Amino acid sequence: MNSSSIYKTRMLVMAMVMALALLPATSHAQAVYITEEQPVAVQLHTNALYYAALSPNIGIEFQTNAGIALQFDYVGAWWNSTTKNRFFSNYAFQSELRYYLSHATHYEPFHGHHIGIYGQMLTYDFEFGSKGYQSDDLKRSWAVGVAYGFTKPLSRHFSLDLTAGVGYFTSRYTVYEPYEYGYYATGHKKLSFFGPTRLECSLIWNINLKNNK
Repeated sequence: MNSSSIYKTRMLVMAMVMALALLPATSHAQAVYITEEQPVAVQLHTNALYYAALSPNIGIEFQTNAGIALQFDYVGAWWNSTTKNRFFSNYAFQSELRYYLSHATHYEPFHGHHIGIYGQMLTYDFEFGSKGYQSDDLKRSWAVGVAYGFTKPLSRHFSLDLTAGVGYFTSRYTVYEPYEYGYYATGHKKLSFFGPTRLECSLIWNINLKNNK
């Protein structure tokens, strides 16, 4: 995929996110709640920012009537062109335990401010015709951190979530270069830092909510 296509994809994602953010929030008449008959709410979501990086992703979140939620995410991309020695591949798993602060005053799931702790594990292989970088084991690249975010209802079944996280990231990777008959490693390195490790702008589909009676 050339640079023009990547630019167009990013612009389309940004336009979709801005359009959704401007939609009116759920009205009180349409409010949905977790009840004793339905003690757990379930939503599917996808992080639009990953699509700007050409990385499809999907996630699921379960929230209880105590305002506590557990989230699982998967990210994967496998773009390559062996004739040009270009590789862009990765897959990652992320889990977060979060609490919705608005639960004390609102019993609507996936609504308002939330805080959480999360963990990430990933692999990657990036190479664009010259030097490449590969971390091919989930145990070699991981992150842990704390997150804060806000979820805005757009309708009875759809929401927009904005989340940012900071924490510790570490990755051990191999540097390699292509040559006529394959590839050869030129070194092994390690990157570690404290700082931003998560940024999310997710579109949410609340799949099992019912109107408040």
